[in-house]
Amino acid sequence: MPNSKQPAAPRIDVERHQRALLAAAADVLARDPDSSMADVAQAASLTRATLYRHFSNRPTLLKAIQAEALTRASETLHACRLDDGSALEVLQRVISALGKHGMRFRIILMKASDASPRFLTQRDQVLAPVVEVVKRGQLEGDIRADLPPEWIVTAMASLLIAAVRAAPTMKHSDGDVSDLIFRTLVGGIAAENPSGTNT
Repeated sequence: MPNSKQPAAPRIDVERHQRALLAAAADVLARDPDSSMADVAQAASLTRATLYRHFSNRPTLLKAIQAEALTRASETLHACRLDDGSALEVLQRVISALGKHGMRFRIILMKASDASPRFLTQRDQVLAPVVEVVKRGQLEGDIRADLPPEWIVTAMASLLIAAVRAAPTMKHSDGDVSDLIFRTLVGGIAAENPSGTNT
């Protein structure tokens, strides 16, 4: 009796389709958070059936985008040369890089619950290297030592999230927004005469 089942797609195709769908979803939903699953499939040049084979519904897709965003954020931080330069120079690079990263994955910051313990735990794990940068800045005298390093990084993340969420109403370039965040943060954490900053 002939087998009527469709042959399974090669694993390489499955992975390629998933990457294409996640990339398309991030782009489409960053522009319009209310875009449909059909819009995502069309942007990825794949069928809705293919999309639903990978992600059974919208919440599943958003969860996958969130995981992808955290992975990319970790890679972004690694590329920021966290040991190169003063702590404030590093923070300036981090804010600029994560700001651009956040805009690409804006849908997560728009829809994710700020109170989600799982999301916050994962975010803290990704940002742990930045806490070490702040600690170094405190030891070197560039950052106030009377503020907990974890709180400083939380404040930075909150400013970044606020900027991404407010992006549609702001008339600033990405560089201007990053500079605003950096100056706002540093105005509250820098020692009186920090090194390695032009502010």
